[in-house]
Amino acid sequence: MQSNSPNKRVALYARVSTEEQREGQTIDSQIAELERFAKNNDWEVAGVFQDNGWSGGMLARPGLDRLRDEASKGIFSAVLINDVDRLARDVAHLGVIKRDLERHQLQVIFRKLPMEESPTHNLMVNILGSFAEFERELIIDRTRRGRRHKVEVRKEFLGCIAPYGFHYTPKDHAAGKEGILAINPDEAAVVKQVYRWVGEEGLSARQVVVRLNQTGIQPRKRHAKWAKSTILRLLRSEVYAGVWHYNKFESYEPADQKSEIKYRRSAKSSLRKRPRSEWLPLELPEHLRIIRRNQWERVQRQLDDNITFSPRNAKHTYLLKGLVRCGGCTARYVGQPCHGRFYYRCIERCKRIPTINENALDSTVWNTVEEAILNPHLIADQMTKLKQLEAKNSSTAENESAEVDRSMAQLQSEESRLLEAYRLAVISPAQLGQELEKIKARRAAIETRKVDLTSHSPKFSFPAVRNSIFTYCAVLSQRLKTMTVEDRQRFLRLLVVEIIFSGSTVRVRGVIPVSNSEGATNLETETQNVGETAVGNIATMTARLRGRNHASKGEVSFLDFKEHGYNVPQTPLLEFELVREVKKDSTVANQARRGNLLKANAAKARYLTPRSRMRRCGKHPHKPR
Repeated sequence: MQSNSPNKRVALYARVSTEEQREGQTIDSQIAELERFAKNNDWEVAGVFQDNGWSGGMLARPGLDRLRDEASKGIFSAVLINDVDRLARDVAHLGVIKRDLERHQLQVIFRKLPMEESPTHNLMVNILGSFAEFERELIIDRTRRGRRHKVEVRKEFLGCIAPYGFHYTPKDHAAGKEGILAINPDEAAVVKQVYRWVGEEGLSARQVVVRLNQTGIQPRKRHAKWAKSTILRLLRSEVYAGVWHYNKFESYEPADQKSEIKYRRSAKSSLRKRPRSEWLPLELPEHLRIIRRNQWERVQRQLDDNITFSPRNAKHTYLLKGLVRCGGCTARYVGQPCHGRFYYRCIERCKRIPTINENALDSTVWNTVEEAILNPHLIADQMTKLKQLEAKNSSTAENESAEVDRSMAQLQSEESRLLEAYRLAVISPAQLGQELEKIKARRAAIETRKVDLTSHSPKFSFPAVRNSIFTYCAVLSQRLKTMTVEDRQRFLRLLVVEIIFSGSTVRVRGVIPVSNSEGATNLETETQNVGETAVGNIATMTARLRGRNHASKGEVSFLDFKEHGYNVPQTPLLEFELVREVKKDSTVANQARRGNLLKANAAKARYLTPRSRMRRCGKHPHKPR
């Protein structure tokens, strides 16, 4: 190792992490200090190596690797660094780098330490390296606790890349202004359109991607195309319904790096979801909610239904696919082929409820629904549930209306007190303006809620609803016999919510959306396009488009319902429930028993022949005794 002498050629190394950049530290100031120090000692600068925005906990850094590569060429005789923590914030990494440079006869000089070569100097370097590592862990812990405090205690949005549909203005430290999260009007319009496509038209995520790319709507990254993962992330994110989650993901170091990226700014380069119990929810103000909660929940159900009823890779069409649940453990029943026959079984294999033949369950459910359509009083007699729902909604609306009035009165009182405080010079004009803006936003949210309450208070004429049910069922009864298997499947998905199979009985739960119009409408029985016209007080129903593909133009028209049923959040649903005993088809079982009996008798007959008895005794039937 060369000694300290004038005219020495030195290489400069500087590093600044991302956190230090946020605090105002720059790498240029480090380089300027190192150049000034080299000039005062009459050293020649042979090269400058820097890592801007790289953590000291990473060993693989582009600037550091170039320095270590150039060390073997003899271009310089020493490396000048501002401090120990600039070289590494890990004691193990510090020892590796320092020994590697010294192996090439280079002197490692720290500007803030005495220039000497002794065991005491090496001990001091190691101690400072330990302190640097401790400081790095301390910074990480303080940053984590500060972020949690901002979300949990101060209830503020944490500065980050805003989700699509929002715009975040970073905090201005000089002016003392906090970061502001606001809605991006152009992107918010796209978000609302995507939610309407899925919630009202039943599109899948892939179909939304195709439609967006066809219409020319560009994502946030210009000159790029929409991807399915982006749409699913947009549809699953709860931030659009007014709840943002912190601590949702955690970074980790993957066991097997699949990409060939040489330099990573963090060893923990992958993300995974934490358990939902560890998420920290933050309620956003009313003016930051792009999608209403009931619409968001409806879209989540539609996405789940798209997965459940997807026709991809289906080798057999099960009539009740996705509708049947186990009466023992409430898990879903799935199709199970077995030697050319098809059955329904519990997906959890709980063994509380037995497997059932497909034809037995299909015929029981279909006959139950058909009986209800042919005898509509079975559905109409359950209107008591609708009456209870109306009474509950009326009570809830009255309570919410009173709460809105109280909030508006409180807001007016706060505004009066603010004006009085400004008149008495207690607050400045700037403070008054800020507080008035907050009150204005709160008033707009309250007025919006008031309009919603006044516009969505359904009143029903129950005799008219009952008559409409009879008319509706009369029209459908004419088409039941001509339905194909696909038509029956779509019809059941429209009418039935779930089917509970309990072994001996089956419980069919369904709903019919009811409109708010008064009076029944007379409908011609020969109408072919039933679904496009409201039947009295029965709303035109939207089939819960649970499959990936929509109906083609050649399919049954009365199943192509429009956008007035399940997909309208304010439309009440008339619930009904039908219970029937399962009639199992014993023909297949009897045939199997008969075949097993014939096989057993044949085997017994072979065993009892004279030849078999002689062989059993060890005698050959053709040999004389």
